[in-house]
Amino acid sequence: MKMKQPELGKRLAELRLEKNMTQEDLVDACNVSVRTIQRIESGEVTPRTSTIKILLTALGIDIEKFDQPSDTFNSSMKYKNLLQAGWIAGIIYLIIGTIEGFMDYGRSQSPFMSMTFGDLNTIFPMGASYVTVKIISFLSYAVFALGFVQLAEMFKNHVLKIASILLIAVTAMIVFMDVISLFYLFDDGVTLVILSVESVTSGAIGIVFGVGLFKLQDGMGRTALLSGILEMVIGACFVVVVLFFLGFILMVPAIIIETILLYKGYELVKEEVAPT
Repeated sequence: MKMKQPELGKRLAELRLEKNMTQEDLVDACNVSVRTIQRIESGEVTPRTSTIKILLTALGIDIEKFDQPSDTFNSSMKYKNLLQAGWIAGIIYLIIGTIEGFMDYGRSQSPFMSMTFGDLNTIFPMGASYVTVKIISFLSYAVFALGFVQLAEMFKNHVLKIASILLIAVTAMIVFMDVISLFYLFDDGVTLVILSVESVTSGAIGIVFGVGLFKLQDGMGRTALLSGILEMVIGACFVVVVLFFLGFILMVPAIIIETILLYKGYELVKEEVAPT
């Protein structure tokens, strides 16, 4: 039977302690970073076979007599690829999302807001562009958020995983309503109710998402701490509704920091799958 996490990490920690070695001693013996050793021993990541061999050699253990996890390389590669897609999508979303915000604002300030697709000669070119931007924005955000699902799996962070999935669902709902509004013109009262519900719902989930990010600080440091605080503030602004615009402005630095966070996660996993 092949050993899997977290049993693998616990066994490696036991072997290290049996040798009266600290994690720093093991770092000196095998030149694997202390952060990587910490994450392996805590069960946060499944290391590749070559990393296990390096650690066991430093501990004086014969790798042939040690059970290894069967899915080490594949698991690390999965995380690496999805986290890479996540931070790249974050950059795309930052650009497209900004364009989307300006289009939403322009739509609310122009006659375009009061038209439907029935006004084909006037609205179709603008409406087609609007829908295209909305779709690209959603797809990039979905991949970006899925990056946090993977980060949550790495660190066994169920709060972050659930919140990330819910944010994808809510964003899909908002995009759907924005597109539907091109075909069907809601009166001002209904529009206000819809926007308020969208704001409160996304804000509430955003606060939970921020808590999940905050919980990552032990593994990902101050970047996770700062992004968690920002997301909770943004979520609170959306819940209050009247502070929506402030929350929207704060989303720009939040996305930047969260993209950096995904990149840091990618670099951590990249270290695990790098050839030796």
